[in-house]
Amino acid sequence: MGWLERFQEFIENRLPDPLSFALTLTAFMALLAVVLTPTPPTALLMKWGDSLSALLTFTMQIGLTIILAYVLAQTPLMQSGLKRLAGLAKTPAQAYVLVILTAAAFYLISWPLGPITGALVAREIAREAVTRNNPVHFPLMAVGALSGYAVWEMGYSSSIALAVATEGNPTQEIIGRLIPIQETLLTHWNLLSIVTTLTVIIVTVLALHRQFDLKEPYIPEDLVTPLETSFEESPATQPAQGRRRWSLLTGLVLAAYVVGWFAQKGLSLELNIVNWTFLAAGLLLVRSLPHYSALFADGARVAAPTLLQYPLYAGIMGMAIQSGLAQQFTQGLVAIATQTTLPVIAFLSAGLINIFIPSGGAQWALQGPAFIEAAKLLDVDLGLTAMSVAYGDQWTNLIQPFVAIPLLALTGLRLKHIFGLALVLCAATSLPLIAGLLIGNMQG
Repeated sequence: MGWLERFQEFIENRLPDPLSFALTLTAFMALLAVVLTPTPPTALLMKWGDSLSALLTFTMQIGLTIILAYVLAQTPLMQSGLKRLAGLAKTPAQAYVLVILTAAAFYLISWPLGPITGALVAREIAREAVTRNNPVHFPLMAVGALSGYAVWEMGYSSSIALAVATEGNPTQEIIGRLIPIQETLLTHWNLLSIVTTLTVIIVTVLALHRQFDLKEPYIPEDLVTPLETSFEESPATQPAQGRRRWSLLTGLVLAAYVVGWFAQKGLSLELNIVNWTFLAAGLLLVRSLPHYSALFADGARVAAPTLLQYPLYAGIMGMAIQSGLAQQFTQGLVAIATQTTLPVIAFLSAGLINIFIPSGGAQWALQGPAFIEAAKLLDVDLGLTAMSVAYGDQWTNLIQPFVAIPLLALTGLRLKHIFGLALVLCAATSLPLIAGLLIGNMQG
């Protein structure tokens, strides 16, 4: 047994399930807040409880995203398309590269689409691999689908880069102006970092595959949802004469709204419009309204872990911010920064804080003001500073169970199956990300 198998076995035997992981993070954050801040335990308890509802809107949005994507993927046309796409992967290397690049493209356009499309493609390739005896490692493919989180803040999906370019953003007064995307997303060092990071991801995944030395596909035996499981249509969902016209009509009306929305707003993707687009497409492609309802009910089971765990992460965020612990941590690091080290310190601190506050927007509101003030004093480019926090936020998403929940739900994998591999990939991607920031700082 090689080092990778031993490491993976160690992780699988000791890593708690995602719910227990969230509860462990909650207890750890509470301990830090009590020890390192003057917040009394009783006050901290109230801050935690008051914060549990902070992500309810987001929880509903992402829950719908998972369900509507699941329904869309189960429609006959999408099933046919996924099978054709999976059929392109004749070798393990082709399978991994296909999953990584497909997912990354969607992460850069709109991050909610990344884990959804990546998970669906990885699952379909795994199903095809069993038939063809293509020796792929299903959890490693899923990690490849998750790896797009390491670039999502570099593209059109970036919450921080778009925030600082938007009139009325929380840090505009401190910055003194808007920071256009020409100073963040469209810089040569950011575009170069996308290419180098994806290259490192592909090389690392292929190297990990070689370490496993597989002779046949590896599919964990304890999947939450077995690969061969698919939705079985009951008699009630069989299409009856004329029923499809109602799903088509509803889908067309909703599609007309989506087209009108894009005509007014331009290419400005957000969770709500992504969901209504998925809903419209699903209604147009299902056999009937009862068919859609039955698929939706099945998808709700897939999304259930999201609905359970997201409020716990809202509580963790509330304790970190309202106790002052996160601000205290950021200010301490800013105090020791120099012109050369500020971007790297911002990157590393954002990566650490992201474990407890997995939200790019929340992180920027928390850390942005302190790092912007430091950048002004040290004469560091403000666009680079914003992207340093963004890079850190996206970096540790690779090992953040919170953001992995949609992917796990759609692949049927458990956190223990992917976490060890994700740790390796997280370490590897730190190199191109830091290199990109250093290049940007030298030329800024």
